[in-house]
Amino acid sequence: MAGMSAAQSRQPADAVHFSPRFVAPPNARGYFTRGAKAYPSDRAAKIKRWFEFDELSVHTRYRFVENARGDTVSNQQQYRFAGRGRFKFDSKGRYSVVAGLFTGNSITGGWNNTGVGTGDVQTNLYLKQLYFDANPVKGLEIQVGGIAINNGENTEATGYDNDVYLTGERVVFRLPKKVYFDEISLASAHIGEFNHPSVFRRFDNFAKSNYHQFLVRKQVNKRVGFSADYTFESGSDTFRQAVKIKTSETHFVDHVVFENYQRFDGPGKYGFNVFGERKVGKKLTLDAGFARIDGRLLNGDRFPQGNLFHATATYKFSPEFSLSTFIIHGAGPMAPTLPRTRFELIFSYNLLETLRRHKLQ
Repeated sequence: MAGMSAAQSRQPADAVHFSPRFVAPPNARGYFTRGAKAYPSDRAAKIKRWFEFDELSVHTRYRFVENARGDTVSNQQQYRFAGRGRFKFDSKGRYSVVAGLFTGNSITGGWNNTGVGTGDVQTNLYLKQLYFDANPVKGLEIQVGGIAINNGENTEATGYDNDVYLTGERVVFRLPKKVYFDEISLASAHIGEFNHPSVFRRFDNFAKSNYHQFLVRKQVNKRVGFSADYTFESGSDTFRQAVKIKTSETHFVDHVVFENYQRFDGPGKYGFNVFGERKVGKKLTLDAGFARIDGRLLNGDRFPQGNLFHATATYKFSPEFSLSTFIIHGAGPMAPTLPRTRFELIFSYNLLETLRRHKLQ
C-alpha cells in the first residue's frame, strides 16, 4: 500500500470513475415481520444464490512519513475502497467468477489521495482481480485469471504486499486427513505491470510466467501453526517461513509470530519480523514487534529496508466500525531517502458486516 509518486497519481484511461431495498428490518433470525407472522427474506436468499460478497469496506487514513534526512515525505489524508464478490454458477458455489475492485495506482498501492495534504487528488478504481474459481471435488480449488497473492502465515512485512496482483493460475489442495499439510498451494503466474493495476491490461501476459510458488501450511495443534513457501520471481529465488504460537496462558501476549525469508540471489540476503499481539478486553487489540528488512522487496511499503520497531493499536467500536493507529521507526544508520518514521491513523467501515447484520449476505 505504497504512497503515490507524482507519476503514479496520474489517472490512466483504464481507471473506473464512479441498496438493497427492503420493507422492514429483519429480526434476529433473518425474518421480515408481517403483522403477527414472520416469513423468510426470499429476496436476500435469491440474491445470495447467484451473487455473494467476500469483502466490502471503505477506509480513510491520515499518514505522516519522514525520511532519514528529516524531510517530510508524506503528510496527507487518503482513502481506500475494497470490494470483492463472486457470481456463482451453481447453488453450492463450487464454480464461480470472482471480481475484485480496489483503489490504488500500483502493485503495492491500495490507497488514493484525497487532495488534502501532499499529493494530488485521485478518484480512480481498478478491477485488479478477475478469475474463475472451481472446487470440483472436496479439498481441491483451482483459480485461473487475475488472482491475489498467497502469503501463508507470513505478513506483508516479509511476504508480498497484500495489494500485489498476479495473472495466472493456482491449484490448492486441502486434504489434511490424507496428507500431513492442511494446505498445499502451487501457483504459476506473471507478475509485472507495476503501475497498471487493471486486470485487462495484464491479461496479455497471461502465458508469460515469471512467478512460481510452492506453499504448504499446517496447524500443528491448537497453539502452533506454520507455513513455508518457495517462490521464484523473475530469476530470483526466495524461501519464506512463518510460525504462529498462541501463548494466552502467559497473560502477556495472546500469540507470537516469527516470520523470515532468505533470498538466494546473493550472500546475506535475509530478513525477519517478530511481533506479539494482545487483546485487551473485547474491543482493543495491541501488537508490537521488530523487523529487519535487508533490501527492496514487493512487501508492504510500511516496512522499508532497515531495522524497524513497529506497533499497532486497533479499537473495534462494533463489527462494522474500527479505529487503528500504526507507528514504525527505523533504528540505526539508514539511507537518507528511506522512511525512518511513519505514523498512520485509520478509520474503517466494514459494509459487509452491515449486510450480514441485515441477513443480506
